[in-house]
Amino acid sequence: MATIEGEYDPKERCCGYCYAPSPQSKCAKCPRPYCSRECQVQDWKKGGHKIWCGKSGEKCIDYEIREAGDKGLGLFALRNFNGGEKILVERSVMSRLPMRGTTTSSDPNVRKAIMALAPANSNSVDAKFMANSVSLGGSEEGDKGSALFIHYSRANHDCVGNANHYYDHGIGLRLLVANRDITAGTEITFSYAGTSSCDERAMLIASRGFTCRCSACQVPEVGAKLDKLIELDRAIVILGSNGNVEAAIRAGTRLIKIYDDLELSDILYSRTYYDLFQVSITKSSTVKKGHAFIKKAYTHALKFYGRDENETVVNYKQYVEDPSAHRNYRLID
Repeated sequence: MATIEGEYDPKERCCGYCYAPSPQSKCAKCPRPYCSRECQVQDWKKGGHKIWCGKSGEKCIDYEIREAGDKGLGLFALRNFNGGEKILVERSVMSRLPMRGTTTSSDPNVRKAIMALAPANSNSVDAKFMANSVSLGGSEEGDKGSALFIHYSRANHDCVGNANHYYDHGIGLRLLVANRDITAGTEITFSYAGTSSCDERAMLIASRGFTCRCSACQVPEVGAKLDKLIELDRAIVILGSNGNVEAAIRAGTRLIKIYDDLELSDILYSRTYYDLFQVSITKSSTVKKGHAFIKKAYTHALKFYGRDENETVVNYKQYVEDPSAHRNYRLID
């Protein structure tokens, strides 16, 4: 990885591995740019390019970073993306992991890219990390630490959003995935608050020091749908746990309708269909419906994660092939 003179400009092309400016070469199979042969080799081995070559978007080719009004910089589509497409795939440049502490890339080009992030008035790497890092695992998974991703950090918040994201622990990469078809010129956004209630979203947004003007914050009906989404999601679990399978299925059907209305992520469809599968297979009268639900869960999961080897995809596939392998099978009758 060569040290390239000059400041990092987030709007310009840069090396796909070390973020050095003005890369002069590229991958032989796709447009991914590199500043050196060493970066290309390292990206193939450690950056996940061996898996995602030609299967994800590239900066300044498929998407760009440019001014987004009073939000500062943002991520914008340079071409049309289909729902489920991987907008970007990126390795972390800095992480804080339990029992391992903080790890930061020693490459000077990477450091320049980190220092170009908000807050603009700070020269502290820690401040950049605190403002832009994201969790590598939710509370249900236990604390898996947090990490910083350069291009991904430029995507702005929208309570509904047209994209979603995940961290693939198996390959150590953050992926940004289109929820629905995105036309060229559209800003690419996702919810910093996930599927949180209106009050929770307001608290998070206030803590980050900005005002959200998305449809959920401007149109009461849209915000109400997000709140109803949370209510119905919980209802599936509660009703199913009480043996009220038919009512749980009705709640799930209403929830899917909200996903359709808001054009939400495949990951949400996948999780809900999996919940409905787990509930439905507890009774002999709804086992057939359960099998249909797990097939849909698998289809949406594969579209979102994009790899047969993904842990969730593998898990769902085994139940598509044999629903009786699940511990809930015929649990009630």
